[in-house]
Amino acid sequence: MCSGFILIDKPVGITSFKALGAVKKQFGIKRVGHAGTLDMAASGLIVAALGKCTRLLSYIEAQDKVYTFNLHLGILTDTLEPTGNILKQDNNAARTAEEINAALQTFIGEIEQIPPAFSAIKINGTRASDLALKGLDIELKPRNIRIFQLSILNYQPSAVHQRDAKQEGSSQLSTNIYCKCSKGTYIRSLARDIAEKLGTYGVASCIRRLAIGDISVERASDKIIPPQELLNWPVIEINSEEARKILNGLPIPNPQSPIPNPQSPINTPIFVSNNEKIIAVAGVQNEYIAPRFLLD
Repeated sequence: MCSGFILIDKPVGITSFKALGAVKKQFGIKRVGHAGTLDMAASGLIVAALGKCTRLLSYIEAQDKVYTFNLHLGILTDTLEPTGNILKQDNNAARTAEEINAALQTFIGEIEQIPPAFSAIKINGTRASDLALKGLDIELKPRNIRIFQLSILNYQPSAVHQRDAKQEGSSQLSTNIYCKCSKGTYIRSLARDIAEKLGTYGVASCIRRLAIGDISVERASDKIIPPQELLNWPVIEINSEEARKILNGLPIPNPQSPIPNPQSPINTPIFVSNNEKIIAVAGVQNEYIAPRFLLD
């Protein structure tokens, strides 16, 4: 079975599920996981894991994310995208770059955010988006997230007061924004909240995920990437007899003391390698290496 990671640059207009389906077909494998989906209207990085490397996805998904998006002022829709059903409009929504930048800075740090009604969050086992499509009132609880950076990349003073074929989703009628944020941040909700801080309504379009942690969308390809290239953990090489014990779930004496990269946090996992092949993820306990789970 193939094991490793594939970095996908998902285009606009297809679901994350379809993007993963192409990976399954390419490698003839059913077990493919991912570190966070993207909306159909969004593009950018999806980290897909093959085989036993799906066990590592939680470590990748927990890392910070980098996005760019277009902020449209002047409308509020049910989906928080320009293509949704318009709920409210403001014909005097234009704001200066200085006003927008000042509003952005108020979001830096830990904040509470209410996710969009049209999202994959489960409510009593049913997706919130499925309930929203039925016209049901949905009340989602706020979540704590962290915003590390928000800045204007390109400012356009026009606002979206009405919608037609030329204006819908047009980046020429919006402000392009860079965002570095924690796991769990919804960019559509962020656009809504920024607009509210500006005293108007807002939606997001052209959402693009540029990076997860140090993993950039520019690295996207159809090649399998070994786990040690995405997770910067120490790698300890062991011999065949030690490998046999590790593969049977037994701890072994630490052959390298201290472990490589001594600046790593004490609870940082390590990769265990035999013949330059990663066989397990382990932790260091006193002077022993204890396997957490196997990758071979």
